[in-house]
Amino acid sequence: MKDLNCPKGHGPMALKELEKQTTFKGVDITYSADTFVCPECGIEAGTVKTAGNVQRAIADAYRSKMGLLTSHEIKSLRISHDLSQQQLADLINVGVASIKRWETGLIQSKSMDHVLRMQLQCRFDSDNYSGNRKISLPRIKLVAKQFEKLIGKRLLKIHDQFLFLAKYLWYADMLAFRQLGRGLTGATYAAIPYGPQLNNYKDLVKPIKASDELDVEPLSAEELRIIRQVAEKFPGEEAVYEAAHREKVWQEAATGSLIPYSCAYELTEI
Repeated sequence: MKDLNCPKGHGPMALKELEKQTTFKGVDITYSADTFVCPECGIEAGTVKTAGNVQRAIADAYRSKMGLLTSHEIKSLRISHDLSQQQLADLINVGVASIKRWETGLIQSKSMDHVLRMQLQCRFDSDNYSGNRKISLPRIKLVAKQFEKLIGKRLLKIHDQFLFLAKYLWYADMLAFRQLGRGLTGATYAAIPYGPQLNNYKDLVKPIKASDELDVEPLSAEELRIIRQVAEKFPGEEAVYEAAHREKVWQEAATGSLIPYSCAYELTEI
């Protein structure tokens, strides 16, 4: 790194790691960054490179506080799974430029953070939570549309939090895993007080509704059969809601915990 001289004429400045505080996006954060400091007068200065590092440190401190993967975590997880930036981009259906920006300081949205975690954590750590399939938001919408067609009711409602849709998706994914060896959508499910629900559903509702269900692998004849089986078993929203609440795999799960796909073999209502 290029040395700097004190602008007040005191000679070379020393590069030190300083801890600083700031407010970013309305959140108070503490971050560490390398800064040139004059040993005599204490004035601080930086280069284009150190300024960039400061911005990255601020962004990562914010991400850490908000529960998002930091740039270092994204890069280290990607490398640990022997993925290139292009390969990771292909897995989550984004441009490689997005991966490069996230690894150098640009903050990803909560919904994209969830998708990144699915690929870099859940998917590789244990396919038992994603049904041996990478998550696909357009496919979630495609399955939802198929359920709407079969039960004759709208499930992707405005301002809806997937209270009933999540139960249909859960049964369809679990049944597909049980019969075909992998789920339909790659979604993970959490046990919440209102029954099985898409993990981090609050961050996924809008992206799912905005996704293009036509731009995804179509459902096979066997997958359509499974969806039809679930729809015929639960022709009404209340029926699928109540059935999910009777399942021991949900009753015995800790609130907020993920429900593994291996529980598909323990379902009793279908």
